[in-house]
Amino acid sequence: MGSFRRTSFGLKQVVRPRIERAFASLLVDHMRAHDCVLELGELTVRLPRSFGLCHGVERAIQLAFETRQRFPAARLFLTDEIVHNPTVNQTLRDMGYLYLGGRYAGDVTLQDLGPDDVVLLPAFGVETPLLEALRGRGVQMVDAVCGEVMVVWKRVREYARAGCTTVIHGAPRHQETRATVSRAQQADPFLPAAPDLHGAWLVVRDLDDARVLARYVRGEIAAPELEAHFAGCTSPGFDPARDLERIGIANQTTMLARETLAVQALLHEAYVARHGVEGAAARVRLADTVCSATQDRQDALADLMADPPDLLLVIGGYNSANTGHLLALAHAQHIAAFHVEGAECLESAARLHHWDASAGESRIAADWLPARRPLEVGIAAGASTPDARIGELVIRLAALAGCPEQALRALTEPRTAAALH
Repeated sequence: MGSFRRTSFGLKQVVRPRIERAFASLLVDHMRAHDCVLELGELTVRLPRSFGLCHGVERAIQLAFETRQRFPAARLFLTDEIVHNPTVNQTLRDMGYLYLGGRYAGDVTLQDLGPDDVVLLPAFGVETPLLEALRGRGVQMVDAVCGEVMVVWKRVREYARAGCTTVIHGAPRHQETRATVSRAQQADPFLPAAPDLHGAWLVVRDLDDARVLARYVRGEIAAPELEAHFAGCTSPGFDPARDLERIGIANQTTMLARETLAVQALLHEAYVARHGVEGAAARVRLADTVCSATQDRQDALADLMADPPDLLLVIGGYNSANTGHLLALAHAQHIAAFHVEGAECLESAARLHHWDASAGESRIAADWLPARRPLEVGIAAGASTPDARIGELVIRLAALAGCPEQALRALTEPRTAAALH
């Protein structure tokens, strides 16, 4: 068995300058210091009071840089994307990290690993069978899993020990959800005195899924219809009659908080309708496992939209769940909004590349930039989006909006923050 480390190597101050060069932005620092507002003539750019990298992502990035520093000659691996942001993952690839799974996977497989290799576990976590397999290969592991995710795992284990089926509000194929449901049936091999768990689980993606589940609980549909609807989203051998007697509800930490609350209320009401208030209390357990950083960013965007901008750009990886939910909040308020990965998506004032979640693909928006002046644009950023990407987006937006060259030069000067004071 190789080593397993969950803490820093004590190299934070050593790697900090490299992290700042890669991901910091003096322009964004300036905006933070000025109520998250930047005025450039007839263009005003506003940021929510909470945006960008959360503590869990910052910790994961720091551990990745420290691990490279600590093992300069070793082969370094990630089991999958460290976070859902292409810039962050590309930076690690440039540092020599290889990926065992996901869209960046290379030719090296688990069977090629040995005791001299170092594997970094990403912020979303790793499924317990893979963790056990890595342990069997004797690799050295560095755990960058977010503490908020571990809280959900603890709750899932509690449900399993109590004989409750875990109902997860999340995306079935998301890294975090896959890691979480595995904890209902197999304990973390690195936990001391870990219990033998065999809990059932079911994943509901959204309110529509929750409504189907609620209809079964109320006796409105039979088991075959439920099983067909949730094919691929339940534990092996899932038996609705047995496994839905008692449930515990949790969620992927990056979900839309208000939707999670709605899912909980819908399912609780269904159990009340079937078993009465006391019966439901004995059969349904609830947990608030929405990440605090996710909640903060959603609340901050809601505050910004109370005085809505003319346009909102949401920046983050296209596979970032929390970024997508920020866009959903804007659309629910009927605000013109687009999900972009970076400044390169702003091809011109007439062409914008953006992610269309309903279509599941990247699309082109024509004439996306309003011609009216003065113009106010909001920029919201997902929890895995570095400040550098936000700053680049502001600069590109300013250029397309026709800001004076002098103002643009101030934005791109090495001492941007000082120049803007």
